[in-house]
Amino acid sequence: MGVALTVAVSGCGTVRTISSESKSANDLAKWQTYCHTIPRVYSGIAYQFCNLNGPQRTRAHWAPFPILIDMAASGIADTVILPYTGYQQYKRGNILIRRFEY
Repeated sequence: MGVALTVAVSGCGTVRTISSESKSANDLAKWQTYCHTIPRVYSGIAYQFCNLNGPQRTRAHWAPFPILIDMAASGIADTVILPYTGYQQYKRGNILIRRFEY
C-alpha cells in the first residue's frame, strides 16, 4: 500500500513544484510550454496545465488523461498546503519559466 501511494504521489505536480521549483520550471521550458510563469499558489495545477499547454509530445509526461487525474490530485494537495504557498507567493512571486534553445 505504501509503495503504491509513493508511486502515485511521486508524479504529482504539487510535489514536483514544491520540492524542486527550478527543475519543474526547466521541464516546462524543455517541453516548450506556452506559459511564461506559474504561480506558487496552486502550483501543481498550474504545472500540469502548462504541461498540456504546448506542442504535443510523444514521449513520457504527455498523456492528457493521466495529467487530468494528476490535476485533480494536485488540487487537493495544493489546497492542503495553501498557507505555505500563499506565503511563498507573497514573498517570492511567480516561478519564472526560463526559455532555452534546444
